[in-house]
Amino acid sequence: MQSRWPWLFVLAGGVVLLLASLGGSALFLLAGLLASEGMGLVEVLVIAGMIGMGLLFGIPLIWHGWAGWQGRPSGVFRPVLTAWLWLAFLLLLVAGTLLDHLSFYPTLLLPPIHVLTMTLPSLLVLWAVGGRLRGAVASWRETCTTMFGGGALALGTSLLGEGVIGLLALMSVMVVVMMIPGGQEMITALSERLQDPSQITEFADLAPLVLSPPIALVLLGVFSIPVPLVEEAFKTLAPGIAGKWLRPHPARAFWLGVAAGAGFALGENLFNGALGGTEGWTAGVLARCGATVMHCATGGLVGWGWGQLWRSGRPLRLLGTYLAAAVIHGIWNALSVGAVVLGAVGITSESGWPVYAAGVGTWLILGLLAMLCLLFAIGLLSVAGRLSAEQVTVTFESDRHLVA
Repeated sequence: MQSRWPWLFVLAGGVVLLLASLGGSALFLLAGLLASEGMGLVEVLVIAGMIGMGLLFGIPLIWHGWAGWQGRPSGVFRPVLTAWLWLAFLLLLVAGTLLDHLSFYPTLLLPPIHVLTMTLPSLLVLWAVGGRLRGAVASWRETCTTMFGGGALALGTSLLGEGVIGLLALMSVMVVVMMIPGGQEMITALSERLQDPSQITEFADLAPLVLSPPIALVLLGVFSIPVPLVEEAFKTLAPGIAGKWLRPHPARAFWLGVAAGAGFALGENLFNGALGGTEGWTAGVLARCGATVMHCATGGLVGWGWGQLWRSGRPLRLLGTYLAAAVIHGIWNALSVGAVVLGAVGITSESGWPVYAAGVGTWLILGLLAMLCLLFAIGLLSVAGRLSAEQVTVTFESDRHLVA
């Protein structure tokens, strides 16, 4: 940013995000303490996620917004200590897994471990890809503001859009269910469960609802088509619009897209990772690691498309990268929903071939997700290396021209 004034908006955004997160978490904590049934672990993890998001997103935005307003320079993003981050992640994962199995004060000890563990996957991807780029692609200030500011803005707008989509889908399901035999009784039972969340203590209680054909189809349809379209449209929108003035090189555009995807994934990790409580916490962390790599890969793809638009005037490339990212995201979500449905089949079936088939199908889907995650990681590193080489070549040729 050439002008100092935009950094005031970054500073103000950080203050608002910090105060809103801390204030909202305080209200939820007070409501939980005053409730007669008290707070469960899921509620505590959600509150911890809100506090973590306020601190992790708000403080860097305040810091860099103020530094940008003062006109202080920012160093080139060259990450170090990557091995220590991997070690910290593994230690935290082991500690959380032990709490999961031993049930040793999980309500007190798991929240800080949860926040730190869910934060590290995004940082690990950024550190790995940033180290692979090997050049003055972006500054720490650009990276942090794109990650935290763009991630928070994209996550908020995506949630609003997905809320509208979810409401319309729910209304459609209600109409369809009421038209089938026993549909009214199913809606009544679902309404009673939702009014009293204490009845739903674990996934086994939700399994019959997930296996209801209308609900299963709606989950598959919503998470496979409109959700990816909405999230991929908003995830890189902030750095994409800023590219009109930045005119970034493809390596820089790609990097800003990866940073935006990392910020978006971090916000999702802090909240979605809390839904499992202690039961399945470790599996939830591993699932969020895969989702983080996917978000960074699709973010980098669309970010490169934005760079092609502003630097070369090629809108069709932006459209193509957006559609490709939405398809990739949709396939990932469809496989994830399929794993959940097959898991519900395994839980509700007592024995026999349905349990065996559901188990085999679940492992096949998990294998496909792991394979996709590996492909995303290889793709991120290989593209970063190639763009880094092009960046060095362009800089060298430009310097040689100036000398001549």
